[in-house]
Amino acid sequence: MYMGHDLPDYCRSDWTTMDIKAYLLYEPGCEPRNMHIPCIRRGEDEGPYYTHEEEERLINKQFEESKGFDIDFKQFRYVFNYKPLDFDDDEMAIEPETTRELMDRLSRESLEKYNEKEATHYEFVKVTKANYYNSATAATVYFITYQGKAPSYDEPRDFRAKVVHNYHTPAKYISCEMKPCKNVHFIENAEKEDVKRTKIDKCDI
Repeated sequence: MYMGHDLPDYCRSDWTTMDIKAYLLYEPGCEPRNMHIPCIRRGEDEGPYYTHEEEERLINKQFEESKGFDIDFKQFRYVFNYKPLDFDDDEMAIEPETTRELMDRLSRESLEKYNEKEATHYEFVKVTKANYYNSATAATVYFITYQGKAPSYDEPRDFRAKVVHNYHTPAKYISCEMKPCKNVHFIENAEKEDVKRTKIDKCDI
């Protein structure tokens, strides 16, 4: 059964800056035959068995905590408007560009904007994952996680970009930021005479 909601918020002048909540599209087994279902989604015969209201609360909790970038789709059996991107599914791109090439291009352009704003020189490394939803317009909203590397730093850092894409108009880059660090702790720098405390960031890279 199709469970789509009416979305009056899309009628606003700038819906792209809004946080659109996840909502149910299809119950398990009721999807259109030609609909691509990500393989990481939990199967109908796998527990635990939550109601669609419980799964909807769970996916929205993950969306709020990660701003849409980190959603564990293995926990869901129902099909929501938010989905993980399959880089090998080229239905999201227009030939000759592939879906993977599209993600690379959007990531590179968002990193260029980040460098301009922050006066940095990060270089694009690779896309690691992406989530998305299709808007009520012809645009698709992507939540892309990718890596960038600074010339002076050995390890790449994770970046996250929210991009509204439509092949008929220029892409709109809503946000681009370095992924927040998980933990922050301090160590003593014994080489300094005044024993300053040095902040060390432990990031999920």
